[in-house]
Amino acid sequence: QSTAYLASKFSYLTRTWVAGSNPRSPAGYIGGVLLDDLEHTRLPLGINVRDDIFHLPDSFDARQRWPECTSLNEIRDQGCCGSAWAVSAASTMTDRWCIHSKGKDVFTFGSHDLLSCCHACGAGCNGGTLGPAWNFWVEKGVSSGGQFNSKQGCHPYPIDTCHGAEEADTPKCLKKCRDGYKVQDTWQDRRYGRVAYSLPNDDEKIMEEIYMNGPVQTSIRIYMDLTTYKSGVYKHTWGPLAGGHALEIIGWGSESGVKYWLCKNSWGETWGDRGFVKIVRGENHIGIEEHVHSGLPSFAGGHFLVIIGWGSESGVKYWLCKNSWGETWGDRGFVKIVRGENHIGI
Repeated sequence: QSTAYLASKFSYLTRTWVAGSNPRSPAGYIGGVLLDDLEHTRLPLGINVRDDIFHLPDSFDARQRWPECTSLNEIRDQGCCGSAWAVSAASTMTDRWCIHSKGKDVFTFGSHDLLSCCHACGAGCNGGTLGPAWNFWVEKGVSSGGQFNSKQGCHPYPIDTCHGAEEADTPKCLKKCRDGYKVQDTWQDRRYGRVAYSLPNDDEKIMEEIYMNGPVQTSIRIYMDLTTYKSGVYKHTWGPLAGGHALEIIGWGSESGVKYWLCKNSWGETWGDRGFVKIVRGENHIGIEEHVHSGLPSFAGGHFLVIIGWGSESGVKYWLCKNSWGETWGDRGFVKIVRGENHIGI
């Protein structure tokens, strides 16, 4: 079967989007999110705190807001592997890294490291979940890597598009970078997140997060008709559930009165609208607003503490923190740090 054949079955039913022919067979467009595991692997909610009041625009496109970050235009291709969870996470991390460095620090996070080394994330090419991928970024870091056959970064993506019925095996976790790369060991190349979190099932909160901090990653339920998407605002019309998938949301808007999320897919530039897709916004359609995750980058050698309280001592306000250097360090493992000045970035 071809996507053109599928589209001919139901294209007369679509109202907000156009179904048509995409280059691969429907079976060549693979997802890779373990839907049943999403809830129990969800990270704690992150809360945006702002002193000023601002109004969200009716439409927003991260590519226009941050034109210095050309990675926002890059569409990745997960190929013959159920790795959408890793590919879209790495793409989102790459875009956020650039945005938060104001375009001064460009680093292309690779999917290979997440896919092969994050054992808590799921089952590699057989699917994974979002929360553990973002935790891995914070705790272990993620190495660089370009597209398949690119010879870019420490670990270029190793999997091509499908050439048969069998999906690819999960690649091995590599401790060394490819031959000829600027560093030898994977750990030397890894860059880290500072914090990772989920977002509430609330389109306004998700829009605020994108507007303030950049794109986010989300999961969706995919149905067979999505493989035929060409343009417009997608709303599930026909076909059975095909599994779970993950996308990067980079903006929002409305088209002919229908509100949408603007998303980057990971099925290559030849799919859909040059690799992008618009999906109905504000209805949690196909689960798009239900399991949104993201995080913030760490640009320097940092440290993590658990803040358990606050107070003042001799007129100096402090945060009361638990450190992770053992009970013999400091005040039985605890430390008080100046509060209210963002001292040392706390």
